[in-house]
Amino acid sequence: MYIPQPDDTQLSWANGRDNAFVHRPLLPDWHELLAAFCGHIGDQPDDHPVTRWARGLAELHLERREQPRDAGGIDELRAQTVTFIDDWVAKRARRSVLRGESLGAVVDVMAAAHVHAVYLLKTAEKVSDHEVHAAWYRLAKMADGWTDQAVRVLGSQERRNSPAYPRLQRPA
Repeated sequence: MYIPQPDDTQLSWANGRDNAFVHRPLLPDWHELLAAFCGHIGDQPDDHPVTRWARGLAELHLERREQPRDAGGIDELRAQTVTFIDDWVAKRARRSVLRGESLGAVVDVMAAAHVHAVYLLKTAEKVSDHEVHAAWYRLAKMADGWTDQAVRVLGSQERRNSPAYPRLQRPA
């Protein structure tokens, strides 16, 4: 499994067809993180670095579930990946990231929760099982928390101007 290294990233990315540079939000939204955990995105060089790391974390959690004897080495790779995310965000955030604000740790916990929820969904006798529902609800709460924490780190400007964080319209 390939886990991208910190020097693999750039602030702007070429779009692949005409090599024009496009602006992307600094951080992926929760939809992109969940897609990465599922393995739908995060495997291409032009994918967002955080989604590539998120996919790697989900793969590590799955490997840890399937091969518990290798937990020490897997946990070391997870810790390195969390550090890569935190360092990448700290270099690009508009304000200094406060101690204890680890977006990498949030992604790691979300990846673990996703792997657990999928496992329960596949192994439960009934999809309506309370434990399955609770696992997916927990993941949904984490996704909501990701948005809040990303806004705190980036500041409100990124959320207002980014298509990844659409403005909510008040009902008329």
